[in-house]
Amino acid sequence: MQPIILHPQTPDEMRLVKQFAKVMKIKAAQVKETPAQKREREFLDKLERGARQVKDHLDGKIKLKSARELLDEL
Repeated sequence: MQPIILHPQTPDEMRLVKQFAKVMKIKAAQVKETPAQKREREFLDKLERGARQVKDHLDGKIKLKSARELLDEL
């Protein structure tokens, strides 16, 4: 079988994945994330979150501030 990689986002998700592997008797190994991998993941997460905000703004779900409004706050 092919290995699969899971990325739990919370401690509860991690616990659930570990319990499932134990119950199903699936061999599981936890791989530590390197600092470079962590920075890359965080960058991609922020990029994805920003893209979602732009999409929500274009769909009319949220209102984003203009650059002028942002500078006026400073």
